[in-house]
Amino acid sequence: MHKLATDGLRPLELSPLPENPLVSILIPNYNYVRYIGEALDSVLRQTYPHFEAIVCDDGSKDNSCEVINTYVIKDPRIKLISQENGGVAKALNTAYQESRGDIVCILDADDIWLENKLEKVLQVFKNDFNSGFVIHNVIQIDGQGQALKSKPMLRSLANGWMGNSALENGGFVYNIPPASALCLRREIADNIFPLNPEFVRNADSLIFRCAPFITVIGSVSEPLSKFRLHGANTTSFTSLTADFLKKEQNTLERIHQEQKEFLRKKYGEQIALKLTDLKYSAAVCHDRYLLSRFQSTNNPERREIYQRLMNHPDFANWSLAQKILFKWGEYLPDKIFKMFFDLIYGPSKLKQLFRWVTKWSK
Repeated sequence: MHKLATDGLRPLELSPLPENPLVSILIPNYNYVRYIGEALDSVLRQTYPHFEAIVCDDGSKDNSCEVINTYVIKDPRIKLISQENGGVAKALNTAYQESRGDIVCILDADDIWLENKLEKVLQVFKNDFNSGFVIHNVIQIDGQGQALKSKPMLRSLANGWMGNSALENGGFVYNIPPASALCLRREIADNIFPLNPEFVRNADSLIFRCAPFITVIGSVSEPLSKFRLHGANTTSFTSLTADFLKKEQNTLERIHQEQKEFLRKKYGEQIALKLTDLKYSAAVCHDRYLLSRFQSTNNPERREIYQRLMNHPDFANWSLAQKILFKWGEYLPDKIFKMFFDLIYGPSKLKQLFRWVTKWSK
């Protein structure tokens, strides 16, 4: 992959934090009456007490606001703002406008924080004054709150200054967890908010795709939140399909354009033009190659994607099962490839057996 000259791309300087910084917790909610109480309980259990929790209800049609109001009455640190339904980005923007904290944390209304979440995150911000964006690992749970896996969601986390590598990698920084594990210094958040209100979903992508261009990433390796996968949220799905991949590619294109516009505003046209095409990302090559196989498309573009994927430095970090599938699956008929894909990625019992057999080889 070619090396870029990135003069001018550098972390923003951050002011010292106060001794006991105020943490603003932004909670967008839409029809999550089933879960919002658990989310707010996890906030009130925090070992670090100096926070404000701002819930923006995005036009819920259930009894969410009634539940939230019981917490508002219980604790003055919790505030409720109600607005007409407009999507996640608008809800986060509204909550952010009302926030006053030195540090800003996101909490999805269906997720749960562990009680030492804020304390651990603050330690990173204080120990590394250059870090303006702190993340941590998460545990995946189901709709009933039961752990889906015994291990954390991510094997490793992004860490350090990654702005230059993101420019070279189609704007991607890997190993960043979902929304409820994202925490920002106020100076960094002010450069990202308001989020584009057209993002009624995937609004957290605008945060973690832009923050690495202006600040150092700090991380906590241990899980500090529970990320809920259930039928109602947009992140959970049982299998990849061509339709899903098409929608994902469209979303990535929109995010990529947001990144370019962000770079243009912060650094100017010269730096914005250095953001490489999405094809330089291994994740995008992965999805585009799968889409071509699912659609039985065999053309020069597919072969180019395949070669780019095989030669990408990140390919070496994939699991053994994935490397076998993509390296040798190119020579299989599409139907046979799809069968092996379902074996590795699908929710069947065969997948569980395959994982058990191969986990010692990873």
